[in-house]
Amino acid sequence: MNKTEIVNDLAERLSLPKTECYRFLQAWQTLMTERLSKSDSLILQGFGTFHPWSQTAREGRNPRTGETCLIRPRRSVKFKPGKMLLQKLNNTDK
Repeated sequence: MNKTEIVNDLAERLSLPKTECYRFLQAWQTLMTERLSKSDSLILQGFGTFHPWSQTAREGRNPRTGETCLIRPRRSVKFKPGKMLLQKLNNTDK
């Protein structure tokens, strides 16, 4: 599902104009980005938790040459699903 499909689905479910749904989605993305960049976690009760994590610098190897090199540290985001989300996913698999 891409951003356009999310906006269309929200507009249909909430009976709102697509422009309003798009603005909501943009605001949500901005909020998430700002909070995660400040190393804050986002917790949506029952859905899950988004939290930033930092990978440390480590040594890697070039697969073509076998030469070792240093891989720079980076920041990323992890998602841990909540119990209600997992239950709903497992109930629909049956």
